[in-house]
Amino acid sequence: MQTGIDRVERAYLDEVIEQEGWGLIRTIRGFLMFEPDRLARLPEYFDRKDLDGADMASTIRAIASSRASSLSIRKIMWRMPNGLAYINVGHTNLNPQTFRAMMEMPDHTKIVMIHDTIPIDFPEFQTDVARSKFIERLTATINFANHIVVPSDDVKERLEHRMVGTGHRVPITVAPLGVSIGAPPAKVEHSEKPYFVVLGTIEPRKNHGFLLDIWERMHQKMDEQKVPELRIIGGRGWKNEELFNRLDSSPMMGRTVFELGPLPDKEMKAHLAGATGLLFPSLAEGFGLPPYEAASLGVPTISTPLPSIEAHLGDMAVYAKAGDMYQWFRAIRDLASEDLAEQTRRRSELRAYRIPTWYRHFARVFDLIK
Repeated sequence: MQTGIDRVERAYLDEVIEQEGWGLIRTIRGFLMFEPDRLARLPEYFDRKDLDGADMASTIRAIASSRASSLSIRKIMWRMPNGLAYINVGHTNLNPQTFRAMMEMPDHTKIVMIHDTIPIDFPEFQTDVARSKFIERLTATINFANHIVVPSDDVKERLEHRMVGTGHRVPITVAPLGVSIGAPPAKVEHSEKPYFVVLGTIEPRKNHGFLLDIWERMHQKMDEQKVPELRIIGGRGWKNEELFNRLDSSPMMGRTVFELGPLPDKEMKAHLAGATGLLFPSLAEGFGLPPYEAASLGVPTISTPLPSIEAHLGDMAVYAKAGDMYQWFRAIRDLASEDLAEQTRRRSELRAYRIPTWYRHFARVFDLIK
């Protein structure tokens, strides 16, 4: 299952190929450069299921136009034509060495996407190593980038605050991410009773433990036959051992709570499309793709009132305060008890709702380099 940044990187790859752009990939063996015709061949290998990681890396390396060690990135930069813009959307390669190589090329605009500032603003949700690396990358970006792209006004405000006193004021453009979950799945998951999905890596800020608290409360207050299912989709992350122990030992597991792991996108979509609702109790987000992906499939979301969700989903989502078990309990109960007519109406409105698109995102970003 792709993470949010994975989805962003794939959307950019497809767009750069469409615009006949060049590609630069860092591997454990160094950098690979792809001229437009060779870059266009990458998606067919990324989408293959018969290649393991080693085979894919070897194949991609073989079709690269040029290769260089991490210490000699300048060698392949000189093969690129003047006037290209360097766009980094993955929070990697953000270091002085890479930026200086770009600066030696005439007329190269350097644009960096910063998805969020969570490692700095919410250090309790990150490891010390991840926080330290993010600070280094953000510092390099502020020192060397010509433009910064962010997915929400909230991230822009936090970044502008971070730049105060640095001696650098990099222009920031807000470009909400697009939603590209694709067409509804041909086969949708069904259940004898309502079920809810929580989607994303199991890490502290996603607040899965709060949902387990709610389900335990349901078991105390309701007959088990009336307790809806909770389906947890996503891999196990970091700093969450207590929650992992609960998932491994809770008597609810396999009865009303199911940990499905990081499913392939096709299976994830089947579960999401058939769900009564998506639960999004996250405590912090730069943008937050799952509620928009759910909306594109006509699935309602119960979410904490995050700025990026309220800005673009408005009253199409149901909001419940973080930590307010009563609000969440009531919202889940009400959604699970809706009749068929109300469900059909709500889903129809969601599918027709104008959510952020990649077309509008790319229009804003590529306008920076015209």
